[in-house]
Amino acid sequence: MTRRGRGRRGNESGVSEPGAERSEAEGSETLRRGRPGRRTADERSQAVLHLLAGKASIDQLAQRFGVQPETIERWRAQALEGIEAALRTGNVRSERERELERELETLEKAFTRMAMKNELVERALRERPSAPGKWPR
Repeated sequence: MTRRGRGRRGNESGVSEPGAERSEAEGSETLRRGRPGRRTADERSQAVLHLLAGKASIDQLAQRFGVQPETIERWRAQALEGIEAALRTGNVRSERERELERELETLEKAFTRMAMKNELVERALRERPSAPGKWPR
C-alpha cells in the first residue's frame, strides 16, 4: 500500500540537492566527546577562528562540533569580549568589571550592617540584668 502525497524516499536520481555540498571546515566527521556540547578551549577557539575567517557558517560549525548554533554564537561573543579586554589600554574597565565592583560594594555595605546589628545584640545581651530564659532572683 502506498501513501498518497509522498514521493520516493531519498534521491534516487543521483543528482545532488542544493545545500548537499559540505564546506572544507565542516569536514567529513562530527566531533563527539564526552557529554554533548562539552568542548575544549582549543576546539572553541578553532570554531571561532573558522567563523571569523569566513571558512564556515554558524550552522556548519554547530553540526561539526555537535553543539547548538546559539553555543557557537556565544563562543564568538566571548572571544570578541576577550579580544576587546586584551586591547584595552589605561584604566578603562569592562562592563563586567564595573558590574562586579558594584556588587562588591553592595555586599560590603550589607556585611557592615550585619556586623553592626550583631554588635548591638551582643552588647544588649551583656548589659541584660539576667541571662536569657532565666528569671531574675
